[in-house]
Amino acid sequence: MKTKGLQRGFVFVIKTALFFCAAGLTIAGCASAPQIYPPEQLPPYIRELKTMRLYAHIETKDTKIELAAGEYVTVMVKGQVRLWRGGALKDASSWIIAKYIGSGRHRLFYNVTGGTFESLTSGRFSLGIIDSDHKDNIGYFDIIIIVWKTKDYVKISGFLEELQKKDPGNRGIADALKQARDIRDYDIAKAKASEEISATKQEIKKIEDSKQNLSGAAGLENQAQVQNLENRLAELTTKLRQLDETTLQLQQEREKSAQLSQELEEKGQREKELMSKIGEGAKVPPFVIVTSPEDGRKLEVDSVRITGAVEDDGGLMQLEVFVNGRSVTADDARGIKPVNRDAPRRLNFDQPVPLTRGENRIQVKVTDTDGLVTQRTVNVYYTPSRRNVWAVVVGINDYPLLPKLKYAVNDAKAFQRLLVEKNLVPAENITVLLNEQATLRKLRSALGTGLKGAADSDDMVIIFYAGHGATERDAMSMDGDGLEKYILTYDTDPSDLFSTALPMRDLALIFHRIRSERLIFIADACYSGASGGRTVSVTGLRANIADTFLDRIAAGRGKVIITASAANEVSVERDELQHGVFTYYLLEGLKGPADTDGDGLITVDEAYRYVSDRVPQATRQEQHPVKKGTVEGNLILSITR
Repeated sequence: MKTKGLQRGFVFVIKTALFFCAAGLTIAGCASAPQIYPPEQLPPYIRELKTMRLYAHIETKDTKIELAAGEYVTVMVKGQVRLWRGGALKDASSWIIAKYIGSGRHRLFYNVTGGTFESLTSGRFSLGIIDSDHKDNIGYFDIIIIVWKTKDYVKISGFLEELQKKDPGNRGIADALKQARDIRDYDIAKAKASEEISATKQEIKKIEDSKQNLSGAAGLENQAQVQNLENRLAELTTKLRQLDETTLQLQQEREKSAQLSQELEEKGQREKELMSKIGEGAKVPPFVIVTSPEDGRKLEVDSVRITGAVEDDGGLMQLEVFVNGRSVTADDARGIKPVNRDAPRRLNFDQPVPLTRGENRIQVKVTDTDGLVTQRTVNVYYTPSRRNVWAVVVGINDYPLLPKLKYAVNDAKAFQRLLVEKNLVPAENITVLLNEQATLRKLRSALGTGLKGAADSDDMVIIFYAGHGATERDAMSMDGDGLEKYILTYDTDPSDLFSTALPMRDLALIFHRIRSERLIFIADACYSGASGGRTVSVTGLRANIADTFLDRIAAGRGKVIITASAANEVSVERDELQHGVFTYYLLEGLKGPADTDGDGLITVDEAYRYVSDRVPQATRQEQHPVKKGTVEGNLILSITR
């Protein structure tokens, strides 16, 4: 009894102290957050620096800061709070703090306790604890707020470094500093790349302006300088784009985390409300989160993946996925297998769902061991349409300085006809380079300038190449085999591949310049250096070629590479086919036989399965096509209906 009396007395003291703190009165242990930086020493690029203490039992607290739209604000938090009865200790990274600007409310952090954000609206700035019932919460956060007059992350990160020196154990400052340094480094790298791009363009222009007065060896040297500068320009442009893409990906990941965290928070809130409304021993149905796709999404492909998680404290018995009332769950996935004779309490799901034209109602149905059921529904809309398609088609037979080929031009012409006649691609969207048209300069221009300028991110890009390939000794090769691989253009000089052929490292850079997230490169060429076929031996030596150069080309989002043969094999032509063997069966499959599901659409995967079956049979297992890379959804390569 004495122990219980002491506990009640302790609780009374805590509640009394919190009451006085809430009333704004100062008692021991209840003062506002300590000042860690003298106001008179603030640099001119800071408008305001404020410290405050946010108590968990108070719903919102006014910072007394008026924000203007576009201002940058840094918030750094340390401390822990406990929400409701039996709640675990939480810090600011649990996404329980909300920021209020005017009438809008947004969560402040996820997995971090400090960061900088841009105010999208004007209004009074407040902070609060996200909870439906604050009276039983205990604990507080100490918060530092900085309103900047600058958007220069060099200055922002520099000042945060000073703060960290004054309070080295403050995780909020450390998290905000890490974010600021990352953005600073990206900004510096982008600015440097932009400056180098501008300088390189000026140098190219200067050389080209003077080349009309040059001839002979000087003219060739001038041309080589321009080529080297253009290569450098492509590298810089790719680097700049990658930096922009990285920044965008970080933003998208934050938004995705925000969505998932919001759903998890709603789960916790729902459970709390249920516990307050129902008595002891009552049963609670399972909880379902659908993370993708978002409700109302519009698609141009005929399938989507539905992903998420299900959870139930008592155990899960069954999970089913329906589209328009029809089950699409695999038979072996409907009954959830127990783990150690106990039904699992949590499961993640990732289920492909076929779509029909128009609205599709996708439903996830979960049953727990008590027979209670929860359903979640999202609606997506499938509108099939042929995206804008852009293509470059290349075929070279008559190499002036290399062994001639017989049917590469036939391959290119037939592939171009298939695009126009079967796929209804406008002829003006296709650049065709045959024989003497396929010089290095024209090929680079068609790929790196033409496709870059024409294709948007939602468009589809197809590049078809039929001709010679070659390898050359290169200690700097990134593939681990000491070899660089080349596509050989009409004007390639085998004694000088570096300046007269297109190396795979440049092809990878060019592909990164193209904005399309649906790019397919088809190459009926090979690089083994063996006699015969579509390969040239430059050194006279056979080598064990690594196929990692294909991974290099396919790196990044939305790129697929299909080659006629594996790295150490020969891609052959046949007189009886009047084509390269690979191209012959590719064209055959795209005209209908590769449509294994009979839907009138031939995807890249269906085409690859077809040539992977037919080509080895036709070459007595001496030639095996290779596919690298992936894209989101189905990539339609041919239409047969």
